[in-house]
Amino acid sequence: MTEQAVEWAPFRLRADVAEAELLAASAAMQAGFLAGQKGFLRRDLLRRDDRHFVDLVWWESHDAAAAAMQAAGGSSHCAAYFGLMQFDAPAGEKAGMDPAGAGVLHLARLATYGAQT
Repeated sequence: MTEQAVEWAPFRLRADVAEAELLAASAAMQAGFLAGQKGFLRRDLLRRDDRHFVDLVWWESHDAAAAAMQAAGGSSHCAAYFGLMQFDAPAGEKAGMDPAGAGVLHLARLATYGAQT
């Protein structure tokens, strides 16, 4: 049986970008790209503070997540969304724009717990 994958994609919003602009680009990327990807289950956009966010994306499998990462490079919706982000560079390198996938982790779901109803 294939395990679901969870994509953890943290990012920092560029200083010149308002949250409303991020939300508009996020919705456009969702409708124009993610919603059509095979194996896509759901996505949550999470806010840590006024500049730091995380995309949490659920996939049917690691293969589905990896295929979407590959396809994202050719998506204008993804390019517009990623263009709003500032990525921290490794020590000794200049910070700026990194390619899609910088800092992204794909994690295997081992168990799910929820509130009793």
